[in-house]
Amino acid sequence: MVFFKRHKISNIKNIQVKGPVILAMNHPNAFMDPVAFSSMTYPPRVRYLARGDAFKKGIVTWILESLGIIPIFRMQDAGKDGLMKNNETYQSVNKLLSRNKKIIIFAEGICIQERRLRPLKKGVPRMVFGAMNEFDLNDLTVVPIGINYSNPSQFRSDVFFNIGEPIHINDYMAAYQQAPAKTMNTFLVDLAAKMKSLIIHINHERSETVIGHLEIILKSNYFKQNKWNVNDVEHDFLFSTQLVDVINKAEDHCPEVVAVLTKKTCTYFEQLEKHNLRDWLIDPHFQLIKFPYLKVILQWCLIIISLPIYIIGLLTNFIPYKLSYLITTKKVKIKEFKASFYMGIGAVLFLVNYIALYTIPSVLYSAWLGVLVVMISFLCGYACLFLSPLRKKTKGMWRVLNLQSKQKTIFDALQLQRQVIIKDYETLL
Repeated sequence: MVFFKRHKISNIKNIQVKGPVILAMNHPNAFMDPVAFSSMTYPPRVRYLARGDAFKKGIVTWILESLGIIPIFRMQDAGKDGLMKNNETYQSVNKLLSRNKKIIIFAEGICIQERRLRPLKKGVPRMVFGAMNEFDLNDLTVVPIGINYSNPSQFRSDVFFNIGEPIHINDYMAAYQQAPAKTMNTFLVDLAAKMKSLIIHINHERSETVIGHLEIILKSNYFKQNKWNVNDVEHDFLFSTQLVDVINKAEDHCPEVVAVLTKKTCTYFEQLEKHNLRDWLIDPHFQLIKFPYLKVILQWCLIIISLPIYIIGLLTNFIPYKLSYLITTKKVKIKEFKASFYMGIGAVLFLVNYIALYTIPSVLYSAWLGVLVVMISFLCGYACLFLSPLRKKTKGMWRVLNLQSKQKTIFDALQLQRQVIIKDYETLL
């Protein structure tokens, strides 16, 4: 997927099971969650539940239903009348499950960009055990899935789908026959524990800032020590969960230490922003690179050589890219929906753009020229996704080398701040 810089699904075999399957996910990123998951796992085709108030009469409902989307109504959106319609939803879900289909449910019942699992809705066990009873299923598999984004709203961010071990509802049925309510609560507790282990779960909202800063500062050294792959988003997840575990425990036992550490990381990143630098440029590992000036010069040479490709890619793709960004920024105020609209609007505008790039040379000259223009435009545009970050990194390297030579006291102060932060974190281990 072009929208994401890195994407990965772990343990995909856990959803490739026979029989009816419910995929229980957290829900940080609106329509992007099911769309990304479905495109990365197809086949099989999965259906999913979405807010019922999105189903307007006419073509909108037809489109949503054709995509396999089933409406589910919440009290805050549709009131008691809307909740009555959920009986039809449960019937639709049960029929699909009886045909051994796979259905995504967002177990939290709300879409919100937080790095934690919110309480699961009681409608989840009602749906699960209701399906078992109505169609007398031999078994129903519930697969917990954790969705982890590096930055949910941003183009070219990362996504990691962490699939857990399947839960077989047959294991609960004997207890359910004796005590339905108690068994449903037990199932919900079990599901929540499994889902929590599959995501980055920060106990306290106040910790999110310091954790975000520490992830940037500690990553390179941590990966080097553990011989992990910096390009593997699953290794990113493992790193973040270990770091979060340290901060979560520290918040419980010495919150004042975390508060001081937060203040230090905020000050450090404010200084980096003031000098238009990134943390990796201050990292001693970068300073140990042999012949750094030579490396920068070679990268500038590569940028100059690739300039025609960059210009072609920019000229032929900039308008739909920029329009997608401007429309999303202006019209979409809820951050959980930004990525979904960005991707949807971008898909339409880029399609129109490539149709125009094909049509004009085809009418004026030949269809083959139109095909060639579209291919060159796409390939050059794709190359820009890599050339643009290279340009930014090279400029940053040049700035830090100049800072070292002309304002070394500032550079040394930044390195010292960084070292103090690392030592303070290590005292929490």
